[in-house]
Amino acid sequence: MQHTTLETPLTPADRKLAEMIQQADDFFKIELLRPAKTYYERALLLDPKNKKAMHRIIECDKMLTFEMKVIWILLTIAVILVAAYLLFRN
Repeated sequence: MQHTTLETPLTPADRKLAEMIQQADDFFKIELLRPAKTYYERALLLDPKNKKAMHRIIECDKMLTFEMKVIWILLTIAVILVAAYLLFRN
């Protein structure tokens, strides 16, 4: 006996939401966090109670905050190294 499931066709709005989430997930997987967050936010406009989009926006924010901290630390180290070089090159 073959098992079949009856699926209701997606509405255009549901299809748009699924595409938005898929696009966001694709960006998230390759760590393009800003575009991922943008697409999750767009998905939330279509479905304000979408828990996956809400959760992923929070994840993106945490990862972007960490990314900025790392950038500032590296920038500070670079400035210190350049300053030390300029002071002690002779």
